[in-house]
Amino acid sequence: MAGQAWATWHWLRDFDSCSWTIDPEYTIEAPDLRKTMHTFFPRPLIERQAKLTGFQQTSRKLDVYSLTVATVLTTGSDDSGRQADIYAAYLDDVGQGDEVVRSSFYAWFDWGFGLMLLGLMHNAIEHIWAMKPLLTGELADLGVKDWIAVDSETVTLHDDLADTFPATSTAAGLKVHKYYSLGRNNVVDVEITPARVHDSPVLKLDERWRGCGLLVDLGYVSFDLIRNAAHLDIGLIIRLKKGWKPRLLRSVDEFGQLISIDGEPVLEDLLDMDVEDYDGSTLDFDVVFGTGDDRVEARLVGVPGPQHYHWCITLLPREVARAELVCDLYRTRWEIELDNRRDKGGARLDQIRARKPQSVLALVYGSLLRTMLCNHLVYMDLRDRPKDRAPLHGLAVALALNTYWERITMTLDTDDDASWGKLARNIRRRGHDPNWRHRPSVLDRLRGVTATRARRSRRRASP
Repeated sequence: MAGQAWATWHWLRDFDSCSWTIDPEYTIEAPDLRKTMHTFFPRPLIERQAKLTGFQQTSRKLDVYSLTVATVLTTGSDDSGRQADIYAAYLDDVGQGDEVVRSSFYAWFDWGFGLMLLGLMHNAIEHIWAMKPLLTGELADLGVKDWIAVDSETVTLHDDLADTFPATSTAAGLKVHKYYSLGRNNVVDVEITPARVHDSPVLKLDERWRGCGLLVDLGYVSFDLIRNAAHLDIGLIIRLKKGWKPRLLRSVDEFGQLISIDGEPVLEDLLDMDVEDYDGSTLDFDVVFGTGDDRVEARLVGVPGPQHYHWCITLLPREVARAELVCDLYRTRWEIELDNRRDKGGARLDQIRARKPQSVLALVYGSLLRTMLCNHLVYMDLRDRPKDRAPLHGLAVALALNTYWERITMTLDTDDDASWGKLARNIRRRGHDPNWRHRPSVLDRLRGVTATRARRSRRRASP
C-alpha cells in the first residue's frame, strides 16, 4: 500500500497543468480584489480540472467549487482542526445541513482532489509569473530580470505517514521547497519531498532562471551550483559554507585596485575573523574552490559585523555591485523566511493532522494557495500605492482574510461593487503595516520606497 501511495505521489508531483491615520480614499481597489479572487478561484477551471482528474461531481452532495474555496480560505483552529472547520464552512456555504456526514466528507480529500488543487496552484503561479517584477532603486541597476530566493520549510506529519513521508528528527514529515520572487512578491515554483530528502539535489538550474539573481540557503549550496549558475549567467549570492577553504587569486586593495596574488594561498578561518584585526575594512577577493574538473571561480566579499565578518560568495561583477550591496542583497532572502511564517501563522501549514497522504497533499496545496493569494494582494498594493502611504503587511493581510473569509465566500459569485468595496476597505484597514516608517525592511531600502518619518507635533506647555 505504501508503495502504491508513493508511486501515486510521484505522478501527482510531476503533474503539469498603526502610528498614523489611514486615508479612507486610498485602499485596495474593489475591481482588483474581485479580479484576484476570481483568478485564484476560477470556477470554469476548477470544474474542468475536477473532471480531468477524476474528481468530478458524482453526487448532488458534492459541490466542487465550494469545497475548493473552503479548503483554501478556511484555516481551522487548535480546538477543532483544519478539516473539521473546512467541513463546517462547506456545509454553511452549500446549505446542506447534516446531509453530508463527516466520514463521507473526509473521503473527498482523495488523490483527484489533491491533483486538482495542484493544477489550481500551477494556474496561480502562471498568473504570478506574468506580473512585472517591481525592481526599483538599487535593484534596478543590477542587470538582473528578477531576484529569486530559494529555501525549504518542514511540516511535521502524523506518525502513520512515516512510510510515505519519512523524516529524520521526527517519524514523518515533508519539505516544501520554494522559489520566491522578490520582484513579484510571491512564490513562483514549489516542489514537495519527504523531509528526509536532502535539499541540494532538489535545486536544478535551467533556462527559466537565466539572467535572474539567485539567493540560496546553505542547504542547497555546492560547487556544482556555482558552476551551473555561472553557465546560465545567474547573479548567484550565497553565504560562505563552513568547512569550505577558498584559495585566493586576486584582492582589491584600499584604493580599489585589483591585485593578482602570487600562487593560490588558502584562506582559512574566515568565519572566525575578528573585525578589529582589519580595522573594520570591507574585504573583496577573487577566489577559487575545488581542483581539476571540480574547480570553480567566484567572488568572495566580507563586510564587518558586530564582532566577526559576514562572508558572501557571488557571481555579480564589482562594477555592478559593491561588497556592502552584495551582503544587503543576501539579507533580502529573509523575505522567503517571512513567507514561511505566513504559511504557518496565516495559513496553518503546520497544523495538518490528516493520516492519509492524499489528504495531506490537498491541505498543503490549500495552505500554499492561500499564502499566494495574500502575497498577490500585497504585490498589487506595492505596484499602485503612493510612496508616502503604508504598504500592506503580508501576515496582517492573511489574518484579515481569517476574519472575512465567510464574507469573501458569499461575495465570490457577485459583481456587487459595494460588497467588494467594503471587503477591500476592511482588508486595507486590518492589513496595513503600522511600522513601515519606523522599521523599513532591507528590501524596502534597496527598492527606494522608504518614507521619511512623520514629525511629532510639539505641544505647548501649560502656562
